[in-house]
Amino acid sequence: MYGRQSAHRGRKATESSLSLASAHAFKLLGLRSHSRMELETKLRKKGFEEAHIAGSIERLIELNLINDRTFAEEFMRSRSRMKPAGRIKLKMELRKRGVEDAIIDEILKRHDSTGACLDAAEKKLRAIGGSPGTREKEKLVRFLLGRGFMWGEIREALETLMQGNGGRSPLGENEEES
Repeated sequence: MYGRQSAHRGRKATESSLSLASAHAFKLLGLRSHSRMELETKLRKKGFEEAHIAGSIERLIELNLINDRTFAEEFMRSRSRMKPAGRIKLKMELRKRGVEDAIIDEILKRHDSTGACLDAAEKKLRAIGGSPGTREKEKLVRFLLGRGFMWGEIREALETLMQGNGGRSPLGENEEES
């Protein structure tokens, strides 16, 4: 009889640990959407056993609470609003979060990188302020390159900003100097 109680207690402890892992995963998903890999990593850092992590993740997938495609789409929308970035940077960030390349490529096809570059450039120009000149243009270009935009997208954004400024560069230069 003693062995039976011990086995029963062991099963209860395992079920309890699985519930704790699932509860923690639910808590994390309540804060924001996560990729599968992000959740696994966070649960591992919390010290949950691999079997409990796998069980929790499997359950969340069944409930459609973890979906890397949905996560990537939400990430792109949020990133476009808050901190616009180019395809290079977005691909790198999604890979870092464990999203498969096929999903990333599919989502990036719909990304307006040129529009995002223009948004980021306008935002940065407002932040730079002061008397615009060559130094500010260099700063803006470095900033946009750091955000993962391609040179062609940056050039197009700068041209658009110039056109919206009566042909005068928003950076205080004549069109011929660019």
